[in-house]
Amino acid sequence: MARTRSSSQLVQAALELISESGLDRLTLSQVAERAGVSRATAYREFGDKDGLLGAIAEQEISAMIAATLAAFDPQADPPAQTAAIVTTALRYLRNHRAFVYVRDHEPHWLLHAGLPVGNDRLSLVQTVAAMVAQAIPSSDQLALTPVAAAEVVVRTVLSHTLIQDSALTDEEVADVVSRAITRH
Repeated sequence: MARTRSSSQLVQAALELISESGLDRLTLSQVAERAGVSRATAYREFGDKDGLLGAIAEQEISAMIAATLAAFDPQADPPAQTAAIVTTALRYLRNHRAFVYVRDHEPHWLLHAGLPVGNDRLSLVQTVAAMVAQAIPSSDQLALTPVAAAEVVVRTVLSHTLIQDSALTDEEVADVVSRAITRH
């Protein structure tokens, strides 16, 4: 999605508002006011709240994936790559203010949100898994297809971030995921 200055301001304003008070009561009018643009500009850029949320999801998922992929060694074996991806993604989400607010106060958005992807509407897990799968090279060390491996990673990371009190460390979760998606 090509970004205009206004759309970038609106997305940033929306992230700030989500960090403060969540998604349930978020309106384009509030976002426009916070961004210092007119309501008409907000509606022109995104159409409605769903359009804005789709743009936020696209931006933030891409940023998380970029940060995660930057943290692993492309020359490492798939188990080591998987472990790096899982631990980095867990840390990234725990430090993302808007995600933390939604996780703590409105987890239904994470579990049931439908995001526009092309002509389809996909769950958060499906959307992120589809994006992650593109970065997973097919390998004889993978026990699953890249799409299935990505889904295991995404579901596990989301579950582990939603359920904060765990007997497992991030490294143990990463090891379990790595063993689940790779051949040993």
